[in-house]
Amino acid sequence: MESPTLATHLLSTLLPPELAESIQKHILHPGSPVQVIVQNVLVQAQNLVDTAAPLLEPLFDRIMIALAENQGLVGVVASLAVLATVLVVLNWIRRLLMWWTRLAMRVAMWAVLFAIGAWIWERGVFDSARDMAVVGGKIVGYLAVIKDVWLQEYDRYEAQQGMAGPRGAASGQRSR
Repeated sequence: MESPTLATHLLSTLLPPELAESIQKHILHPGSPVQVIVQNVLVQAQNLVDTAAPLLEPLFDRIMIALAENQGLVGVVASLAVLATVLVVLNWIRRLLMWWTRLAMRVAMWAVLFAIGAWIWERGVFDSARDMAVVGGKIVGYLAVIKDVWLQEYDRYEAQQGMAGPRGAASGQRSR
């Protein structure tokens, strides 16, 4: 009887006994079709390497000689390769962040639309319209106060800098 391998031990501890035996018999056994195919692929790959090695060895030797003669060029090429790799990775990160941001914005938009729809459903169309008019009026009033404060601060800044006198209708001031 052969000694249990790590794969056999893991299979027997993680899977039910029937499934572990089936995997051992049909996949991991040396005579199973999967193992026969793997062995054939490995043999073909080794034959390909053995055939290609004598043909490619002079090419690799010439490349190594050229690299040894031009060590400064090797440093520049390596730096450019590192820079290109960093840029590719940063582009991946940027695209990933944009995808998640777009997803979050879409989810937030649909949540707001759903909440507005539920609010209209619950309150009714006319009550919801009245509430929206009240909220809209308060927002416009708040924005008017912000505009007035900003214009006062701007006038105060101009007065401190000595740039101009108080703004009047002749200076192109917009109506408040």
